Amino acid sequence: MDQLLKSLNDLHQAASSVCLHLQQLPASLSQVGRSNNPSSGASPFALSSTRSRSHSRACSQGSGRRVHFAPPFAAINNAFTAQGGGTGGQAAGKGGRSNGKGSSSKQEEEDEERILISEVEVVGVSEDLKRIAYDALTTRPNFAYTLKEVQADLKRVFATGWFSSCVPDAEDTRDGVKLVIKVAANPELRGVVARGADALPTAVLQKAMRPLYGGPLNFVAFSGAVERLDGWYRERGILGQVIDFNFEGGIVDLTVGEAAVGSIELAFLDPATNSPKAQGATKPGVIRRHLTTQPGRVYSLRQAKADIDSVYSTGLFEDVNIVPQEAEDSTETQPKVDLTVNLVERKTGGLGAGTGISASGRGSGNMPGFVGNFTYSQRNLLGLNQKLSALVELGQADSLFRLQWVDPWIRGDPNRTSMTLSMMNTRTSAAAIHGKALEPDASPADAAADARGAAGGVTLGRLVAGTEWRRPLAANWSGIAGLTWQRSCCMDSHGTPLLSDAYGAPLTFSGRPSDSMMLGVISGSYSANDGSSMGISLEQALPLHPAWLNFNRLRLRLEQPVTLGPLTLQLRGKAGSVYGDLPPYEAFPLGGTNSVRGYAEGGVGSGRHFVEGTAELRWLLAKPVHGTLWLLAKPVHGTLFADYGSDLDSGESVIGDPAGTRGKPGSGYGFGGGIRIDSPLGPVRLEYAWNDQRRGRFHVALGYD
Repeated sequence: MDQLLKSLNDLHQAASSVCLHLQQLPASLSQVGRSNNPSSGASPFALSSTRSRSHSRACSQGSGRRVHFAPPFAAINNAFTAQGGGTGGQAAGKGGRSNGKGSSSKQEEEDEERILISEVEVVGVSEDLKRIAYDALTTRPNFAYTLKEVQADLKRVFATGWFSSCVPDAEDTRDGVKLVIKVAANPELRGVVARGADALPTAVLQKAMRPLYGGPLNFVAFSGAVERLDGWYRERGILGQVIDFNFEGGIVDLTVGEAAVGSIELAFLDPATNSPKAQGATKPGVIRRHLTTQPGRVYSLRQAKADIDSVYSTGLFEDVNIVPQEAEDSTETQPKVDLTVNLVERKTGGLGAGTGISASGRGSGNMPGFVGNFTYSQRNLLGLNQKLSALVELGQADSLFRLQWVDPWIRGDPNRTSMTLSMMNTRTSAAAIHGKALEPDASPADAAADARGAAGGVTLGRLVAGTEWRRPLAANWSGIAGLTWQRSCCMDSHGTPLLSDAYGAPLTFSGRPSDSMMLGVISGSYSANDGSSMGISLEQALPLHPAWLNFNRLRLRLEQPVTLGPLTLQLRGKAGSVYGDLPPYEAFPLGGTNSVRGYAEGGVGSGRHFVEGTAELRWLLAKPVHGTLWLLAKPVHGTLFADYGSDLDSGESVIGDPAGTRGKPGSGYGFGGGIRIDSPLGPVRLEYAWNDQRRGRFHVALGYD
């Protein structure tokens, strides 16, 4: 942005000189007795360099009015006239005539000569303005003053900003010299007109100028009002300010300069040499649709930064920056900037393989399962920022195959709607609902074995294909609409379909090896800058075929952080309900790492309805230490938490009552503490919790929620 500030230096200097110019206004009136009445021709209250020069010429030429002094102060007239560029002047009075000529030493003697002031009087204005003038004067009766001291006092009167002219006169009296100061008040402000203020709201202009109405215009207060207008532009990062004004006939005519955008060019740079390339891999339209800054609009630094963030969020670029420069047709009153968007593209596709931790394969909640994966991804398909990805993931309890295509912005839709097409085949442990009941004294090893299916566990397989549309709805709000087809079946660890669990309860709603459904989803989410969030979703299984499932499912999530000094209290609540056909594997499992800690996964219950609540206190344990191992290079937070969950006595309404058969309580709470750290595998939570049965459990999980 340095080039922008440099290219618009005159614009900024003009605006920043408003206050200084008005403060120095009395000093620039080289002839104190000269009128500043706007009707005299040129306005002396100029902002631009042109107006300032006009003001100087007006001061040097004068208005025909003279300063009259009695013989003791006759030299004041010569001094004031000489400062204004004259060759001398007449002083009417007893002293006769002075031609202003003489040696410099004689002039200095006259300047330093002290004269006794017997009386000081201000005339020509109301009593209130007289009081303001008297308060500004330091000259007091029955004291002796030099010419320079009297001259400085007259300038102080003018510096109050209330007067359009300040004419001193002197009369000889028996007791000394009577100083009479004839002042004229500024005209009353009756209106304000702003030219070129396209971005400045009328309400802001009126609010700044409203205190100046109802009396003579005070130019010191007026300079403050102009500064407030310039401050409005600065606070919003808009390149604009008041560059000139004129006051005539009670009307202030403001000229505002707002830098408009001229052209916007895209420049693709070579990442190695930083030199321009002929073209990039990304289509120009993909980039331009992220730019809210458009030619002809007022240039805003804040808007430009948001545009940079928006382009960078595509994930296609290593670096994005905007370089402004003054346009060839830019003028002082109509400034204009041309923008160049510099782009350094990054590699957007490739193959990968690795190992990690399965967030969905936590088993009983003791330790998450490890997985191996193979991926292919292309984030800039055909240069349109479309994403194509394939993932194969194999783990101890889970397996996943997913093929996905994403268009993050469908054909430049003004609502920024994205579309996702996906096909997925998964196998996950259903131990949270269908795992065998454990004895009270069962060891953690037995619990882990049951979670993996070694003790009669059930594996849930899903084949899913569908599409999803997502778009912003309002500030901090986004919405999702989707339609998917699913086929679900339960099997043992060898892939053999199962119709019932270890207790003889059915595993599907239809009684066949698999259930099918067409699922429509509508959801909305809210996320604020303070960390609070809300989400609500409505799912409807559409019975387009007699054998397909027909149910309605509602979910709600709320989260609110509360700052308590160095501590943060995180409050979170969840709720859900299902009406209609409910296969056991679609019931809500309660208990586990992301539910009620202190219990195994699904250890509290599984029901048609549920509520959950969490209160968690967080604080910083260790600040990051740069240049060290990753564990010390990331912040570490400590936590204390309490969880509660209940199936609202709906466990028996699930086919086969899997919770009641396994002796799950249906409601419970847990409490404990832990730490949160960032690792190469992602955010990691290490926690230990006790449940209401006074049994402890260690939890390891990825992610913060």
